[in-house]
Amino acid sequence: MIKTVDRYIGKAAILGILLVWVSLTLLMMMFSLLGELRDTTASYGAGDVFWYVLQTGPRSAYQIFPVSALLGSLLGIGGLASANELVAFRTAGVSRLRLAAAGLAGALLVTVPVMAMGEWIAPGAEQQARAFRLSQLVGQVIIGGPTGMWMRDGSDIVNIRRPLLTDDHGEQSISFQNVEIFRFDGFSGLKKITHAESAFFDGDQWTLEGVFEAEISPTGITPLHFDRTPWKSGVKPELLESAVTRPPYLSLRVLWDQLDYLQRNGLDDGVYRSAFWDKVFYPFVVIALVLAGMPFVFASSRHHNLGSRLFIGMTLGGLFMLINGAAQNLAEAYALPIVISTLLPSILLTIAAVVALRRSV
Repeated sequence: MIKTVDRYIGKAAILGILLVWVSLTLLMMMFSLLGELRDTTASYGAGDVFWYVLQTGPRSAYQIFPVSALLGSLLGIGGLASANELVAFRTAGVSRLRLAAAGLAGALLVTVPVMAMGEWIAPGAEQQARAFRLSQLVGQVIIGGPTGMWMRDGSDIVNIRRPLLTDDHGEQSISFQNVEIFRFDGFSGLKKITHAESAFFDGDQWTLEGVFEAEISPTGITPLHFDRTPWKSGVKPELLESAVTRPPYLSLRVLWDQLDYLQRNGLDDGVYRSAFWDKVFYPFVVIALVLAGMPFVFASSRHHNLGSRLFIGMTLGGLFMLINGAAQNLAEAYALPIVISTLLPSILLTIAAVVALRRSV
């Protein structure tokens, strides 16, 4: 009996979540499409915009899933409450906590493949989408991937292996580390290889720091070292920065690698550390939001219709996201442990939901 009820409640939760998730993802992609259409140019047309938005679809789906899980469980299990089926289960001796756990189990079954998509599909698609958008805007071939960003700049092939985002008192900026430039001559082939520890734009021109050059000639290879040297490039920094994938869209593996690099070099890792723990605690956010919606589900048969459940879900999800973001900002401002500030809102919301479910009707 109990296993049958678990499957029935879990199935209702899964169907509701999938319906809401697909709908909200398509809605987000539509808004993104409308926004991108305003930036179309002769080289970046409507077809390019559609392809860019399609590639960013996995990222949109990953981002919207926690709220979709809340709304979907409210609608799916709330529909059973409206038909008084939950009352029948309660009368048969099934507790509200058990019913809520069954709904949560259904939500977690969907969460596992969503997390896999966020780790292995969405980051790569996001990198390719940003590189594709930039290549169409500047009219040059640009490729994004695990080895960094590749692009053609005149007769040069440039590989920016590690673009980094830093946050200084709310002001975010991007620096480019481990830059390699391969200069070709149309007749003699590869002419020079330049490796720089970093590259920055000072408002007038690009500058390379920590430079090692290897000039290739018929007589051999001549090594050269420079602390700093100008880099003549036609690439605009604002366009290059737009192609850099932001930390929340990276995989856990890449975030860990970036954190290790930043810590070894004594650089600020706050932005990447926050994104890393956000992804680690992603399932806890889903658990907290789904459980938080359950007390409203059990009251829905008497007090809430479909519109009310949607309003409750959107309000609860919006408030949680605001509080979660505020907690992380406070942790950064007062140098509090980012792990605690990221996890604490989910823990408090889960405790409040369990207490509410244990109360008598």
